[in-house]
Order: sequence, then structure tokens, then C-alpha cells
Amino acid sequence: MADNKVNEFLANARKAVSFPVEELTNFLDDGAKNTDHLIHPSIIKARRRWLENLIDSKKEPVFINHDRIFLNREQLYVRALQKSKRLIQLKKQYDLSPTDWNTLIIATGEALPIILNDFMFRPVIEGQMSEEQIKKWLPLVENYAILGCYVQTELGHGSNVRKLETTATYIRETDEFEIHSPTLTSTKWWPGSLARTRYTLNLYPSNVVVNHTNVDWPIFIHSNHGAVFARLIIDNKDYGVHPFIVQFRGKDHKPLPGIEIGDIGPKYGMNVIDNGFLRFTKVRIPRTNMPMKFSKVSNTGVYTRPPHAKMAYGVLVLGRADIIQNAAIILARVLTIAIRYSIIRRQGNDYKDPSQELQVLDYQSQQYKLFRGLAMAYVFLFNARFMRKLIEENLSKVNQGDVSLMAEVHINSAGWKALCTDLVTASIEDARRSCGGHGYSSLSGIPEILSFYSQYPTVEGENTIMYLQTGNYLLKTFQSIKKGKIINGRLNYIKDYKKILLQKSSSKSVEQLLDPDFQLESFRHRFLYLIFNLDSDLKTTSQVHPDGFEGAKSGHIIDTLNVTRAYCYLTILSNAHEGLKSLMKQHPRLYPTLRNLVDLFFVDTVLIQSGDFLMAGYYDSNHIKLLQRTQKQLLRKIRPDAIGLVDAWEFSDNCLNSALGRSDGDVYETMYNWVKEEPSNQKQETGVYVGYNEVLKNVLSGDYLKEIGLSRNDGVEKAKL
Repeated sequence: MADNKVNEFLANARKAVSFPVEELTNFLDDGAKNTDHLIHPSIIKARRRWLENLIDSKKEPVFINHDRIFLNREQLYVRALQKSKRLIQLKKQYDLSPTDWNTLIIATGEALPIILNDFMFRPVIEGQMSEEQIKKWLPLVENYAILGCYVQTELGHGSNVRKLETTATYIRETDEFEIHSPTLTSTKWWPGSLARTRYTLNLYPSNVVVNHTNVDWPIFIHSNHGAVFARLIIDNKDYGVHPFIVQFRGKDHKPLPGIEIGDIGPKYGMNVIDNGFLRFTKVRIPRTNMPMKFSKVSNTGVYTRPPHAKMAYGVLVLGRADIIQNAAIILARVLTIAIRYSIIRRQGNDYKDPSQELQVLDYQSQQYKLFRGLAMAYVFLFNARFMRKLIEENLSKVNQGDVSLMAEVHINSAGWKALCTDLVTASIEDARRSCGGHGYSSLSGIPEILSFYSQYPTVEGENTIMYLQTGNYLLKTFQSIKKGKIINGRLNYIKDYKKILLQKSSSKSVEQLLDPDFQLESFRHRFLYLIFNLDSDLKTTSQVHPDGFEGAKSGHIIDTLNVTRAYCYLTILSNAHEGLKSLMKQHPRLYPTLRNLVDLFFVDTVLIQSGDFLMAGYYDSNHIKLLQRTQKQLLRKIRPDAIGLVDAWEFSDNCLNSALGRSDGDVYETMYNWVKEEPSNQKQETGVYVGYNEVLKNVLSGDYLKEIGLSRNDGVEKAKL
């Protein structure tokens, strides 16, 4: 906006918010101390606003985002590398913590090649290597002397990790492993940052002081490594899939002998990441390149199993935890765009004053599209915080040899990852549609986010597989409890399934329906009803199925998926209410607004899946009608607070990268200015009209007919006939 004023509709909406937005921002940052920054003469304590200021695109042009839509794939990739380089400089210059580093990367508003090194490769080093190995490898990773990626998926196998075909055969004579791709389908396929990523850049100007250990400065990053998952073979015996650290490229960046490596080409989204393919032809690596914190192979070829089979799955679980957390963040970004635009955009006459158009957000249908997603964003945030605490507790126990939480971490991370990404992907599309025609334009920023996020139902475990893993565990637990086994922890209530299944809602009012205890009771009842029926149906089917119980399961996959979803809705809602209890104590002024969102999540779930609740007998048709009225009431309550609920996340305009979602509401002038940067428009300004001389001139002049032995007159005569 030329005069830097905020759009009046946005300004008025912000005045109507019922809660202190700054306090909600502090809550989202997990404390006011994490929002602002404190500068001491000798110490800089990094906080989010200070961190985001480091990459302000006005001061650091490399972080400008709005022109990305006009760049080709190679230009996008180079720009992403330039951003990554500058981020690494800032990380080293200010000695940023892992949390601050993650905050800085999120603030860029873009996926960058460096994330695979820091968030997938490094956890393998830290989580699966022995202390001696860590001393060797971690300084190299920390200082970017090597750049690594996570190499698991193959051309022929993805989620079914047990069937990976790449082999790592122990060679006694040389105390090495031989990494080999025995088949075409064993070709590693999809690993991010594998194909091309390389930094041959001086990362550290001479005037920058960094914490450096065991590495000479300045650094030149010139070699690619990866955590390659392969079948461990010793004396022709297969010990299953394990990770191995393998170098792919030399100092000149050429693939090393026995390595075939390349790019898998354009993708639906996320094209700044160079996903690649990789084949090995009997590549030798030292035995000590196998991470040996859990599994071990001695120099005599003796294999030692880990204390627990799933102890080495920590990286995947951490990856899923990040996805669960990012579900809230990504959805909040999209809703910031859509809600701001829905306040600015006016359409349809106000029946009270026909001369005025209504704000689009005043339509109930628009509120329904967007506020359901808004509720998800905050509910998933509560859930992500619970997930993070659970993982931290589990890691602490695992380091002490205690694996008692491992199963709970696995089934929850798998199920929640699947449900959250399914719902968020659909909600992003709802938000895009809510922006009308402009939502389809890349200028809105939403199509790029949608194409980027659409990977998540697949990566880190395809969602159907994740649902089934969780569902199968739940079924086994249910059957064990039926047989009298005592189960401690959050599933302990299953022992009372007979009593719970007799329950019916006694609620007569909205207040009773929305009581947290009754909300959870209804979700618990629905879950137990579905798993009880699944168990009963399987018992009946297995008696006549030729392959017994295991064979019968294949005919009840849909039922298993529904059981898992019901369980995930229950646990996510439970975690949200636990979060609200804490919020009530620490931020009572925020409680009513966030409670409305959690209530909407509950009501919306029941209404969409009302068939389950009605069949289970917990609710009757009168309850459903009451919930329908309640849903509309909640939409009205949330409407005045909607802008505050998205503003509180404080996504910068550069991070949002949206003409529609600007914080000042200057939508239309921004759209007009951005399209002028379209390359074909710029060429037109210089008298070059793309496609005219190449094709259109030939058509308009009629010369195209001469090429097939006709003339324009011939065409006219034939047209008359």
C-alpha cells in the first residue's frame, strides 16, 4: 500500500478481537522469553523475533521469496543453496541452538536442501552411533565439513523397510562392508539432497568468529555422504536392515568408483530439493562406518543384536514428531492467508444496506471452511507438544536401557502422523478454494504450500501403512486385555470395555454436550465400539477363512483403518483438553477462545462421523441436531477472534509469500506489482512478444496454410461449403 496504511477492514477486525494477541503469541512461542530477545554486552540470547530479523529480506535480499514463482527448477535450486549458505553463516556466527536453528529455517518460508542434513542425517549420527563414533563424525556434521542425507527408500520398496534389497556384506579379509545394489528395484530412489547438493562456497568470512573444533577454517563443503539403509549380510546370513555411512562423491564432486547417482526429475512440489537415485556396484566402506550404538559387528564378524528390536527406529519417530508439529504450523500459515483475504474481500450485497458488499468471512459457509481448519491447527499444536514430551521421556528411558515407552511412542507417532497429515492436506485445499479464483493463482501462495505439503501423507511412512500398524497393535492389545492381561498406561481403560459400551449420553444441553469429560467419553465409547466389532467380526471370519486369523485380517482392512482413526481422534482430543487445563492456569484470558476451537473440533468430528456414534448408540438423533446448532453457535463465537488467532503466529509477509495474505491487507496492488515481474511481461516491455515470431505470426499471416499446400482463400471457400 503506497501510504503504508493497513487495510481498514483488517484494522477494524483486529480491534474487535476479544483476547490479548501478544499473550497468545507468547503461548505459541512456549513463553514470552522465547518471543522477544535480550541483548547483553557479552551474550546474545536468541529469540524468535530477533532470529526472524536476521533474515529480514529487506536487509538480506537472498531471502526474498515472492519472485520464486517465476524461477525455473535450476534457478530455484541455486537460490535455495544460496539461502542455505547464508543460514549456516548465521548459525555459526551466533552459535545458534538446535531450537533456534529450527525456528530460523521455518521463518524462511521454504524447504531448503540443508534440512535433510540437519534433521535426518545428523540424528542418525547422534542417535545411533557409539560415543567413539560420535567423536569422529559429529564435528564433521556440525561444521558442515560433510553434507549428509537419509537414504532408505528404494525404487521397488518404500514403507516396507524389511524388504529393502540393498546389501551390506561383511568382508572379513579387509574388515569392510561391501555395499551393493543387486537388482534394478534395489536402486535407492527419492532421498532428498542426494542428487546434486554441494557447497563449494567459503562459508565463513574472515571477520566472523565461530566455535570450531577439529576442523580448519574456512570450510569448503564438497563431499556427499548418506545414511544408507541396507541388509546386513555376514557369512551369507541376513541380519536385516541397518544403516551405514557411505561417501558418494569425492572432492571434485564426481561420483566415487562404483557409484551411479543422479536426479529423479521434477515432482508435484518441493522442487528446490534435489531428490535423487543411487546405485552401488560393490562399494567398500570401513566396518566402523556402521553406526554401533545398538547393533554391533566386531572385527571378527560377530554380530550383537540391540537390546530391543525397535531401539534404532528413533530417527523415523523424530521425523514423524516433526511432521506432527509442522501440521499445525503449515496449516496456520495457510489459514493466515485465507482468513486475512476473506476479511478484505467483499462479495454479495448486504441485505441491511444493499449499497454495501459483505465481507466474505461473514458468510457462514466461509466460516465453516476456514474455522474447522483453525480448530485443527490449535488442537494439533496441543497434540504436538504432548508428542514432543513423550519422545523426550522415551529417549531418556532408552538411554538407560528402558524400552517400556517404545510401543506407545511408535503407535501414537504413526497414527497421529497419518491422521494429522490427511486432515491438514484436505484443509489446505479447503482454504485454497475459499479464496476463489485468486486462490488458484500462485500469487496467493497456497498452491505452493499445497504441493509442498502433499508429500506428507506419503513420507516417513505411507499413511495407510501407518494406520494399519497402529490398528494392529490396538487390536492385539484389546485381545490381550480380554484374556486377562494387565496393561498399564493410557490404554488401561480398555479393561472396562464392557461397562463403557453400556454408556449412553445423558446430555440435555449444549453445556453438557461440550463438557470435556463427556466429549472424551463419547470418543472413547466410539473407539471401543469399533474395535469390539472388529475383533468379533475377525473371530467369525477367521473360523471359515482357509488361512485363519491372519488371512481374515485382509478382509477387514477398512475396519482396522476406522479403528485407528477413532483412537487417534480420541487421543488427540484428550491431549488438547490436557493442554487447555494448563492454559487455564497460565493464560486464563486465552482459555475461552481456544476452548471454542477445541469444542469446534469435537463437534465437527461427531457431525462428520455421526454414523459411528449413532450406530454405537452413544448419541441419538436429538443429540446430533443439538450439535448441529452448537456448531453454528461456535462459528459465530470464533468469527470476531479469527484474525487474532492467525495474527498471533506472526508469520512475516516474506514467509507467507502471498499477495492475498499480507499483514497490511494491500492485496490488489501487490498482485498487480508482482505480475509485472513475470518474465514474459518484462520481455513485452522491451518489444519482445513471447511466441509471436515463433508461431503466432505464421498463423495470423496465413503462412501456416502454405505449409500444407493451401491458402487462406481455400479455407474461406471450404468454410462457405
